[in-house]
Amino acid sequence: MRPLPRLLLWHLIFCVFYYLARPLLQDRSYEAVQAVLNPTAIGFSLISFAIFFGYAYFPFEALRRFYDRPWYVLVAGLFGASVVAIAIRYGIEEVIAPATVGFRNYALGTSLLTYYLDNLYYLILHGLVGVTVFLVDLATRRERDRQQLALENQRTELAFLRGQINPHFLFNTLNNVYSLVFTGDERAPQILERLTGLLRYALYERDTLVPLRREVDYLLNLIELERLRLEQPLELDLQLPEPTELEHRLPPLLLITFLENVFKHGDPTQPITVSLSVVDKHLFYKVTNTLAPARQKDGTGGIGLAGLRRRLGLLFPDNHSLDTRQEGDQYISTLKLPLK
Repeated sequence: MRPLPRLLLWHLIFCVFYYLARPLLQDRSYEAVQAVLNPTAIGFSLISFAIFFGYAYFPFEALRRFYDRPWYVLVAGLFGASVVAIAIRYGIEEVIAPATVGFRNYALGTSLLTYYLDNLYYLILHGLVGVTVFLVDLATRRERDRQQLALENQRTELAFLRGQINPHFLFNTLNNVYSLVFTGDERAPQILERLTGLLRYALYERDTLVPLRREVDYLLNLIELERLRLEQPLELDLQLPEPTELEHRLPPLLLITFLENVFKHGDPTQPITVSLSVVDKHLFYKVTNTLAPARQKDGTGGIGLAGLRRRLGLLFPDNHSLDTRQEGDQYISTLKLPLK
């Protein structure tokens, strides 16, 4: 509901309670009910509601216009709003009504200052409704803006972290391709073709969620690329979910980091175990490899692992687990996260 209709609704609720329900709660006699429900009394209540709505609206509008201005501007705005609201009531009750229906609420000759001071009670009473509605609306709007800003910051950071994955992987792979081209290895074109497919997915995949099968295809392409690059076959034990489980969805490019680290830090002559399984709509991902003696795993984990931890923290703040540990010459990486 927009601010003005909300103010109108809450002012109506206040007036019904203060001018109708409150007297009935104080005096539950039949005569009191008749007095409240008398057509003349109802008509007078409607006119009073219309007049007093100005006492709620003008402070509300002054706050909307001057709340973020210096305090003296805000005070001047509120004072001006009070003058306008009371002047409108004065014009209706003391100018128009006497000339049309012969009704005057105040004695003839009442000074403007006396009229203003006497109306301050009602101005404060109804003005508090306007002030309350404004402050609630302000708090709601600022909380909505805060949440929107947090969401935009999260999206920006996720885009940045995804951008880190691509250059990191590209840097590692191009170094390998460079070596093959430099030595005239005939496998270089095949590797470049595989690399093109990998980068097309990494660079142009913009869906927030992708089927697990697409992530698996991405991993298989990387493995095939490494098979082409290495001098000897990979001793790889690859365990994948059933085909029906591959339609579960997850954010893209979350699984590549473990394998990337295997080929960066591991010994490709030793067995590598990659296990992917889906249990109760959760993905369990485990990679075990032997570290290369000359390239022991560093403590920081590199850009890829640090970026993965940060992405998981943003995407699944309280609903994932990531563990990497070294046991002798074995390095074990495990990941658990929910699937859609």
